[in-house]
Amino acid sequence: MTETATQVLMARQPIFDTGVNVVAYELLYRSPDGRGPGDLVDGDRATSEVLISRYTSLHWSGGSSVVPAFVNLPQDMLEAESLPAVPPAELVIEVLEDASPTPALITALERYRETGYRIALDDFAHAGHLEPLIALADVVKLDVQALGERGLAEQVRLLAPHNVTLLAEKVETREEFEHCRTLGCTLFQGYFLRRPELLTGRVPESNRIVLLQLLAAFADPDVSTRQLIELIERDPPLTYRLLRVLNSCALGVRHPVSSLKEALVLLGRREVHKWVALLVLGARDGTPTELVRQALTVSRMSELLAGRSGRADPDRAFFAGLLRHMDALLDIPRETLLAEIDIGTEIREALEGGHNDVGDVLGKVCLFVDGRWTELPRGDDPAMLQGCYADSLDWTNETMQSMFSVASDP
Repeated sequence: MTETATQVLMARQPIFDTGVNVVAYELLYRSPDGRGPGDLVDGDRATSEVLISRYTSLHWSGGSSVVPAFVNLPQDMLEAESLPAVPPAELVIEVLEDASPTPALITALERYRETGYRIALDDFAHAGHLEPLIALADVVKLDVQALGERGLAEQVRLLAPHNVTLLAEKVETREEFEHCRTLGCTLFQGYFLRRPELLTGRVPESNRIVLLQLLAAFADPDVSTRQLIELIERDPPLTYRLLRVLNSCALGVRHPVSSLKEALVLLGRREVHKWVALLVLGARDGTPTELVRQALTVSRMSELLAGRSGRADPDRAFFAGLLRHMDALLDIPRETLLAEIDIGTEIREALEGGHNDVGDVLGKVCLFVDGRWTELPRGDDPAMLQGCYADSLDWTNETMQSMFSVASDP
């Protein structure tokens, strides 16, 4: 990767179908010195493909795939026909909302479509002069928050005669997701998965609370190895799956691990802690895979940033990142979960937005993964943040493969 490429901040936001399966990612990017998307890559096709695919790869047991990347591209770049060197199957061109349908732009988009690229119109609001762009579009993105319910319904009505796929963006709640789906939108983007789907009277499953208490015990340095083993052994299925994943090739264990004590000695408390956490994450049926993927990415990035910056304990940062998503993963209010487990003052304050070492790391990670880079504190090293994020994506892909493999075991 070139020096220019490494200086660009990149993150991703998933795009879902009606079944809440990830079918694409929008790539968010910004150069620290304000340069545009032309500096995303250096024009070398091999470099471009590696860079894009790293941020759009999905992994599972026995395989992987690369989903398309939606990328915002300014009008001058489109008219100059200077796209990043990425195959058409892996790139969806997003035309910005302020684009004007000039003859040069229309000609360029026609050529892109002839080559096989798909076109999306971003933050769209129907107007007569935009008909030439609509005619070339494959996807039209509608901002749910900006349009409101009436405005959204009106845009859907106006676009009905056109053969376009409707993508509802900035979908923040499950209710908005269902409403947009009812209107005819088939693609969705937003943070609606992060909010628990709360049902009146629902209480945490007892076995789930036991597992959360086990995670809290791992994060407590005063809990002995013997006590940890006793806690794990209370759940025989967890014990079996933990030993199975710890013996997987992905962890590089040369000799079979036959006991929890041996696992803790060979791999260390920190590694076993992570895998207990991951198995707890993946044990609940019906949890959207992307939500697990996001939780892993935030947890791992928090751990990496804490370690590389020396600003917080990596184990506590990892656990805080995990707990930040646990309400949505279990569909339980966060305050209910926190009332059931003893996680210590530092992690509790971090989850409540407090300013301590773990909280500061977690806050930066959450801002980064959402692409809210202008809100990051000044003085932070962009290269370190980007490196932690990219490495966390790689780790998450590898981890998801192992998790799916264990989950499929009879």
